[in-house]
Parts: sequence; structure tokens; C-alpha cells
Amino acid sequence: MDILPQPVRTLKFDGFWRWLQEHTQCILRCGSVDAMLYDHDDFHWLMMEEERQHIVQVLKGKALVGEMVMAGREVTEVTVAQDPDSGAQGHFLVELMGGPKEDPQVLYHFIMAHGIDPAPHKDLKH
Repeated sequence: MDILPQPVRTLKFDGFWRWLQEHTQCILRCGSVDAMLYDHDDFHWLMMEEERQHIVQVLKGKALVGEMVMAGREVTEVTVAQDPDSGAQGHFLVELMGGPKEDPQVLYHFIMAHGIDPAPHKDLKH
């Protein structure tokens, strides 16, 4: 049975950031051209904002494992689509785009356990 690909969904950064703060347990990994952060059973994710920067941290207990600092004002749009590399797992790729309108670039990305859905989030083990 063929599974049809899900359509690409586009949103603004602020809407994505609010949604992400409610779905930190659903992050599998995130990164930029400079860094990559991976989830692990012993880690938890923390999101915060400081001086117009959006910060994603991975912690083990209270110890910082890694951090990604995003300039949200540089993100022009956020695209969400089924991750083509996830196979049957059904993960979603979120790309935060920026740069010139004629040649946008991926500034940051997230691999999520599920897509962005207006339905309430269920407490799932990922």
C-alpha cells in the first residue's frame, strides 16, 4: 500500500516557537549549519528567550549538554513536511528559512516525532 506524502505546511516563526514550547518531548534532533543536538532518554529540552534570541538547550539533569541560539527575527518562514529520511517512522522535518526571498536558505531545522496539528497533544512516549 502506497502512503501519500503529507503536504508541506508553512507558518510564521512566532507560531512555531509557541507550538515547540508545548512539544519539547517530541523533538528528536535539531541543528543548524554549525551544530546538531540529539535527543536521548536521559536528556530533556529547555526553551527560553533572551534579548530577542530564542535558545534551545539539551540538559541532563541540571547539566547543559548542548545549546542552539536562534535569531528568530532572521527566520522568514517555517516549513513542516514529512521527513523523507524517516521511512515508516513518520517523523516530520521542520525547516526554518531565512535569507533573500529569491534564494532562501535553511537556517535551522528540527526533526519532530509528529507533525504540527491543531489537535491537542497527547502524552506519547517517543
